[in-house]
Amino acid sequence: MPSAPLRRAPLPFILAALLAPPSLPLAASASEPLPSAALGDAQRRLAADAADDDAFRDQVLALDALGASALAAERMAQRPQLFADHERERIEGDAVARAIGWGRVEPETPDARLAESRAALAQLEALQRDAPRQTNWEATRLRVDALSALNHLQQHEAVVAGYQALLDDGIEVPAYILGTVGDSLLALRRPADAIPVLETAIAHAPHDINARILLGYALIETERFDRALPLFEALAASQDAWPRHAGARSGYENWDRYSADLNHALAHSYANDHARAERMLQSQAGIGPNNPGLQAAYGSVQSRRSRPSAALERYEMALTMAPQDRDALAGRVGTLTALDRIDEARDALTTLQQAHPEDLRLERVERDLDRHRGVQATLSANRGRSRQRDGADTSISPFGSRDGGWALDVRSPLIDDRWRVGVFAHEGWADFVDGRVRHRAAGVGTWYRHDRLGAWATLGAASGASSGATWTLGADWRFNDAWRTGVELARNAQGTSLQARRLGIDADSATLTASYVPRDTFALQGRLSRLRYDDGNTRDQLGIDASQRLLTRPHLMVDGLLSAYTSRGSRGDTVGYFNPERDASANVGLRLDHITWRHYDTAFQQRVDVMAGPYWQRDAGTHWVPSLGYRHLWRRDGHELEYGVAWSRPVYDGLREQRVAFDVELRWGGAR
Repeated sequence: MPSAPLRRAPLPFILAALLAPPSLPLAASASEPLPSAALGDAQRRLAADAADDDAFRDQVLALDALGASALAAERMAQRPQLFADHERERIEGDAVARAIGWGRVEPETPDARLAESRAALAQLEALQRDAPRQTNWEATRLRVDALSALNHLQQHEAVVAGYQALLDDGIEVPAYILGTVGDSLLALRRPADAIPVLETAIAHAPHDINARILLGYALIETERFDRALPLFEALAASQDAWPRHAGARSGYENWDRYSADLNHALAHSYANDHARAERMLQSQAGIGPNNPGLQAAYGSVQSRRSRPSAALERYEMALTMAPQDRDALAGRVGTLTALDRIDEARDALTTLQQAHPEDLRLERVERDLDRHRGVQATLSANRGRSRQRDGADTSISPFGSRDGGWALDVRSPLIDDRWRVGVFAHEGWADFVDGRVRHRAAGVGTWYRHDRLGAWATLGAASGASSGATWTLGADWRFNDAWRTGVELARNAQGTSLQARRLGIDADSATLTASYVPRDTFALQGRLSRLRYDDGNTRDQLGIDASQRLLTRPHLMVDGLLSAYTSRGSRGDTVGYFNPERDASANVGLRLDHITWRHYDTAFQQRVDVMAGPYWQRDAGTHWVPSLGYRHLWRRDGHELEYGVAWSRPVYDGLREQRVAFDVELRWGGAR
């Protein structure tokens, strides 16, 4: 489940009830005239005699029955003595309920978006304070209706506290407000508490689409996809797109079907099946391209499909039609950050803060951007052991019989939204038959990244098996969402074989990389490099790696893997370190990622890699080389801890060895 999912907010639960005329007074009967007729009759009588109290009373009651509760309350205040306490309190309660309902309607100006809700809540609180209700139900009703206003004002803690206070007082909370309480519990990230509340709401109103949608999200947020996905599917199937009343010539638009379809698609996206979600939303967008909520939802799925530019385009389409759309405003911050347009992301965050300062999601959006702009650090360590096939504790491996190392990279917060400065240090060692070899390097660097361009330069000093200056200079370019390429030059390259360093031989390198990642389920990466050793030897290497999603489930993803590699050395294998004149390999395998536990931004994931394929070396023949890896990945608030063990049976100069290696890496602040 993606962090901080953007739920498609349903229409307020109480709104339909508020916009419909209240029930007739208890004294009314089927033989009495309809409210509209009663209002007309009362107005005619008042026109004849303005002092007619009975006519005045009938007019007020008719206005309230027709839904003009504010006008009814205003008129009632002129002659309050004509009404019993329960009638007066009911009409005043109806007026407050109407005001709360209308507060949720799109305002004329963005600045007035919450003004009516605040005014309605103030009116309700004034009644509670200045005119305590004499009727138990009306006193309870004000407390219940306050929950709706508080929910719209995003005061979700107050909603839950008010609901709990009702329960503590032994009051049976009306079912119509339970959906609102469930929505607030979800906003507070308490889905387990929301589930029984929403199930009770649905038990009282089985056809309440909004309550069922919220229940589906509560199940998703507790990782119960086995219940959530069938719920959304059944909900969509239960709604006709164009239902028709008996005798009608044509059907009418069923917005419940739209809500069901939209949330069904998003549910699949939260279950990691972004491809299916995209197909479903694409179909809807073809029907309703001018729907800003639909475009914003489509943008969120494009973002999860590793297409930030496409996502940004959808968010901007939504904002063109609805400049205050909170999903589009929040999503735009994240996609601009992913595109490394940090100055624009900060401006987008300011717009979101001004438009929706009360939204709880705002805090998470701010935190994500601050984390990206803040300090970034990576700390890693590794250990390995290689043995010959006969079990002897010797090895001709370029890693030696035992090897290890560590690396640290710390970069400053962003400077001018583009630059970072930092320090790096790393050490590697390996045991060979003639002793242990160590290589250390440390230095400083600067990194630039904005929009499509990234560039970096580092300068340091090396010590140990070899010494002297070390530096790198590189750049990369993002052509679009799919294509990226880069180049790097390095002096005294970190990847130089320790077998060579033990002989006092260093190497410079030039590396060209390219990647094609058109979607989240496919990736193709290539790497071409040349190592130029001090002894005159040059080594050219070409590697290609590809992955393709084969299976997607809410907690399990299976990818097919393919890798190919070839290299050549200009001096053959006569240089004192492993340097095949020609070699090549091809491997196929599977990667299984299992999300074992997850709660919003915190997750534990297990990964298994299994690969095998032939390795060929000139004058040494072809051998099959298997490998197996098992890893753990912990994520929390954008920070990651990853560690794992790998086993393989490589072949060097025709001799098979067995290698076991362990590595661990901590990434802080979204470090890449």
